[in-house]
Amino acid sequence: MKLLNSNIFASAVMMFDLLLVVLFLGACSGGDSVANGTGSDAGEAELANSIVVTSPSGAPLARGMARLWGMNEDSMELEWSDTLDNDGRLKFASSLSGQHLLESRSGDSLSVMRWVDFGKQPSQTLAAAASVSLKGVITNRGVAVAGATVTILDKSVKTAADGSFAFDALPEGVHYAFVEGDFGKFSYQMQTGLENAGTTNNIDIADSIFTVVEDFEKWSSRQTMLGKSFGEGWWFICTDSLQGGKSSSPNIASKDILVTGAEAKNGSSLHIKFTIDPDFEGGYGVAGFSIGGDFDRSETPAFYDLRKTTAISFDAKGEGEMFLQITRRSDKGEREYHATKGMSLGSEWTHFTFTAKDFGTEFTAVNSLNFVVNKDAEIYLDNIRFDGISPSMWPSLGMDF
Repeated sequence: MKLLNSNIFASAVMMFDLLLVVLFLGACSGGDSVANGTGSDAGEAELANSIVVTSPSGAPLARGMARLWGMNEDSMELEWSDTLDNDGRLKFASSLSGQHLLESRSGDSLSVMRWVDFGKQPSQTLAAAASVSLKGVITNRGVAVAGATVTILDKSVKTAADGSFAFDALPEGVHYAFVEGDFGKFSYQMQTGLENAGTTNNIDIADSIFTVVEDFEKWSSRQTMLGKSFGEGWWFICTDSLQGGKSSSPNIASKDILVTGAEAKNGSSLHIKFTIDPDFEGGYGVAGFSIGGDFDRSETPAFYDLRKTTAISFDAKGEGEMFLQITRRSDKGEREYHATKGMSLGSEWTHFTFTAKDFGTEFTAVNSLNFVVNKDAEIYLDNIRFDGISPSMWPSLGMDF
C-alpha cells in the first residue's frame, strides 16, 4: 500500500496540534473548546491557588461541599474535604501535586466534578449543574450478574436480578466505577445520561481489561471519552486540501457524522466518507484524535506511556482501505510517525486489533492516533480501546518532559 507523503502529512499533523485547542475551521475542524473537565464547560482563570465553584446562573456556590479523590487501581480514595467560602472559593495548599478528582456539590441538587493536576496550580472556575442519574447493566458472557457491587465515589449499589443498576444524584460526566463480585474487582468508565442498550455502561465482565478511548456516546463536545475526563483529547478530520489538493470529507462538527440504529455498532457510531483527489500526489484523508494535549505546548500531559497496552482495538466497517497511525515523541523530543499495514473494510462490522509490533515501535510517549486513507473510502468506527490498561491506571500514565 502506498503511504502518505511523510513531509506533507507531517506538516498537516503539526497544523492539527496547533489547532486542537480551538474550533477547527474548513477542511480540518473540531469541537468547541471546552474546559479541562468531566462535567462543566466553564474554565476561566481566577485567583491564584484557588478554585471557584458557581451555580448554573454564575452565582457563588456559597458554603458548598468540596472533596478531593485519588484513584487507586481498585478504588477511589477520599483524600480531603472542605467547605467552600461565601464566595464559592476553595483555596488549596501549594503542597498538593498530581491529578485528583475535585468534586463539589450543594446537597444532592447541584454538583460538578473535574480532574485537576494540582502540580500545574490550576486556578479556574467550575459551574455546577443539576445532579443526574447513571444506569447500566452488568453481564458475564451475556448472562445477567445479580448481586454485584458497583461503586462510584462514595456511593455503592447492588445489581438486580437482570444485572441492572442505577445511581441518583451524581455529577454529570464520565465516572470511574468499580465493579466487585466473586469474579474479582475491576474498574470501568461509565457516563451519565446513557439509557440505551449496548452503550458504555453495559459491561460484560468476561471481556479483557481495557480503557475506552471513544465509543461516540454523548459526543457533542467532539472530545474523546478520556479527553472529557482529563482534558484535551480533541478529534479532527483533515484532507490534503490543507496543501492545495481537492480531497474532501465531512466537517467534524456536522450533525450527520454520527449514525444510530441499524447502521451503528452500539448506540452511536462515527461515519465518514472521504473523496480523495486522484490528481494530487500523496492525496489523503485523516480522522484522528490527540490522546493528550498539544505536542509542543500544553498544561495537560501531551504524551502517554502505553507500553502496558496489549493492543489498540476498534470496530469498523465500510468500503475501501485504511491504515492506523500513531504519533509519538522520540528520545530526542522529535515527532515520529508509525503506521500499520492497510486494512480492507467490508459491509459487516469487524473487530480490528493492532499490537506495538504492527506499528514497528513501542507505545512510548504516544501523542495521537489517526485513521488514514489515500483513496476513496467510507468508514464506520466504534468502540476504540486500549486493551490491557484498566481505566484506574490512566492518571498515572501521563508523561511530562
